[in-house]
Amino acid sequence: MNREQMAARCPDAEVEGAVRLEGYRLAFRGNGGGAGVATILPEKGSHVDGVLWRISGQDEQRLDRYEGWPFLYGKEPFRVTGTNGRAVEAMAYTMNAPYKEAPGLPSPAYLVGILYGCAQNDIATAPVMEAVRRTRQEMQEYGRERPQHKNGRGEKGR
Repeated sequence: MNREQMAARCPDAEVEGAVRLEGYRLAFRGNGGGAGVATILPEKGSHVDGVLWRISGQDEQRLDRYEGWPFLYGKEPFRVTGTNGRAVEAMAYTMNAPYKEAPGLPSPAYLVGILYGCAQNDIATAPVMEAVRRTRQEMQEYGRERPQHKNGRGEKGR
């Protein structure tokens, strides 16, 4: 959503406007490197607000590399609704398994980038902060559900 980040990654990109995806929620999941990054997960009664961009084929290739496609993220078609009420077909990157299974908190810099993107596009920041809160809760539950090994820290004893 962050306009400066998109300009750097995708020089041909143009903002189409804010959109809403129904039936999904924002979530932060581990990227395998210790940090949490954004994805969307199906959840009835929820929605995710975001930004629709028109990108070139070259921009999509740049985004594919940046997003770790096809390993970390996959690409899925979605029907989103603009603020004008018009529904359009769009593509979004969604996290693949096993990464999407493990909650992970975003770094402060990553979170600020998302919040700034929200402000730039008149999108409420409260749902982003709710996703952070929910991630903290999920991390506690995830830690309790993981099998404990001999040393009690989830590591194999020697």
